[in-house]
Amino acid sequence: MHFRALICAMIFVSLFVKSGISNAVRPFPEKDSLISSVDCNYIVDYTERFSARFFLLFQNASLMINTQDIDKIVYRPNVNVKIGLAANWKWFGLGFSIDYPFYKRNEGKFGHTSTIDLRATAFSRKFAAELLFQRYPGFYISNPERADGTNYIIPDMSTFSMGIAGFWIYNPLRFSIRAAFIQTERQKKSAGSLIVRPSINFYTISSDNGIIPQELIAEYDIPSSSQIISGDFYAIGLSPGYIYTFVFLKNMYVTAAILPGVAAQIHSYHNNKGNYSDFEFSFQLGGRFALGYNSEAWFIGGSYQAGFNTIPDKLSNAMFNYDVAQLRVWGGVRFDIFRKKKSVPLLTK
Repeated sequence: MHFRALICAMIFVSLFVKSGISNAVRPFPEKDSLISSVDCNYIVDYTERFSARFFLLFQNASLMINTQDIDKIVYRPNVNVKIGLAANWKWFGLGFSIDYPFYKRNEGKFGHTSTIDLRATAFSRKFAAELLFQRYPGFYISNPERADGTNYIIPDMSTFSMGIAGFWIYNPLRFSIRAAFIQTERQKKSAGSLIVRPSINFYTISSDNGIIPQELIAEYDIPSSSQIISGDFYAIGLSPGYIYTFVFLKNMYVTAAILPGVAAQIHSYHNNKGNYSDFEFSFQLGGRFALGYNSEAWFIGGSYQAGFNTIPDKLSNAMFNYDVAQLRVWGGVRFDIFRKKKSVPLLTK
């Protein structure tokens, strides 16, 4: 099943990348041609400028397990505030974030979590792609708690997730996805577009002693078949939807996108009785929202994203649901560092 899953994923990614990169890396036309390729009453282009931003990231990564014995078990890492830097030029962008050094919840109560969070983007006018890597070693259980109000801590529990999502824009002449989320363009007038988002996600979880603490198993008499030692999840999805940007007060904007869709789910897991795997289809619902101020020289704003990495799966006697919701607040500026200097003719006597 692992081999079949990897083959499906490779085929999907190859088609995805082939279509996306052909649009994304197409050489940019000269400025006059670029202006004529969009409706200049709706979009202002800044892709020739280098843009840099500082951001705060409030991230709620959670894993939920519903068993036949407990309504739900909710796992969380001991980190949800990060600081980061990101940069964009033309169609390519790169960003990274680290734990915010001045905010950390009590490690004695919630345990220790170290994180890796990387994101790469490729935004052309008709197509956009985002690649995400995340790793979380160290979790605690926020629900249920012990009778004395303390949390169950699982220091050896580790997760790794990787996801790629694309966006095909059907109205690129008047609607700019760049203006909404990476600010390498500016939306001058309100506009929207039909969009289609293909996505592929991979998620793995492991814990040497099982992801459900023995203390919790004994208290709720959970069967050993629900005690997962490790599991791998694959999801290949397709979500059509609609996105719209409302512009007001000249440089202010609000953007909203709704993306319902379906996903093919492949999963395998291991417990103390053996290895198991299964395949199913599931419904997905994603959303993305942004609010900001975007002028010629600088920009500020924020965005909320849900459903980027959602993977619901039925494993043995437990239902797993992993999701990463993000609230991002940013401020940035643009530089003309790549602009060619005009030659100055020599003065003659």
